[in-house]
Amino acid sequence: MAKADSDPISDDEWFLRRIHVDRFRNQDGVLEVTANAFEPRFKGRDPDTDGISLYRAACLDNPEEILKFVPEEKWPNNGIVRISKGHLIKLGLSIFPCPDPKAPIPGHVVIPELNALDYKSDASKFTYHKEGLAKAASEKGNIVRIPPALTST
Repeated sequence: MAKADSDPISDDEWFLRRIHVDRFRNQDGVLEVTANAFEPRFKGRDPDTDGISLYRAACLDNPEEILKFVPEEKWPNNGIVRISKGHLIKLGLSIFPCPDPKAPIPGHVVIPELNALDYKSDASKFTYHKEGLAKAASEKGNIVRIPPALTST
């Protein structure tokens, strides 16, 4: 049974992030996530003012539930990666619950250190964290869903 939004985040939890197909690269036959996959959005209708969004895997029955945020015809262009709480801590990042009652799924969390306002003022400060997250997301088993658009060519 999935955890509730209100349950405390445990030290052994994993967090999921939806990644667009253009944030993946094939490096000598090995699929990797690029550091740009962890940039906060500072334009558009939903800027990441509180930090970049992820979802608690423990709150979901299936990781692909996070695709509910995009139209079904765009699902082939999206992958899903996972990051452990332990890795976030190693990088000096924190994770906070940020439930969204309008969201189609539970478990929304943010990494406040990776927010749009700070990114816009000095993007270079984010390089260490973005690269660390990309490396962790690229580790074996952490690409939970390869974008089908990558495999259909």
